[in-house]
Amino acid sequence: MSSRENPASPLWTYRMEVSPTGQGPTQAVPNLNDPIALLHLMVNLQNQSLDIQRQILDNQRQQLELAREAAQINRDQRARQIAELERWQNGHEQVLEHCKETLGNLEQVHAALMGEMANYVSENHENLIDGDFALTDFVDRFGPRLAHLNTMLAVLRPLAASVKKAEG
Repeated sequence: MSSRENPASPLWTYRMEVSPTGQGPTQAVPNLNDPIALLHLMVNLQNQSLDIQRQILDNQRQQLELAREAAQINRDQRARQIAELERWQNGHEQVLEHCKETLGNLEQVHAALMGEMANYVSENHENLIDGDFALTDFVDRFGPRLAHLNTMLAVLRPLAASVKKAEG
């Protein structure tokens, strides 16, 4: 009630209406026994559902287009890598046979290191679980060597594969 409606209230009194944020004006609940009102509600819900489905379809189309672009970028990058590998191979044919031999030898070294690591883990399993020092020692002992060997094998495999293709 404002001060105009109640002359006994002081002039500085005011009234404020507050509604929860995010809430729009509330709609009156239609008579649920009225078939026309129910039909309007159903049509409104179907329209909202259709709008949401259109938005979902648009998003899926955008995602499909982005996936196609990513696939094309990957194909282009792979083609560039293959062309670069072929150029390198043509310029360094004398090295390719040595790469094949080296790959075989390094794969044996890699297998031996993996076996050593597996034995170490089975012998020190409890210490690795319970102790930070033991785990750090394990990672320091095997991590860098395996990482470097894996990198070298990854470089040598495509080169050795090209030698196999040329022989086949």
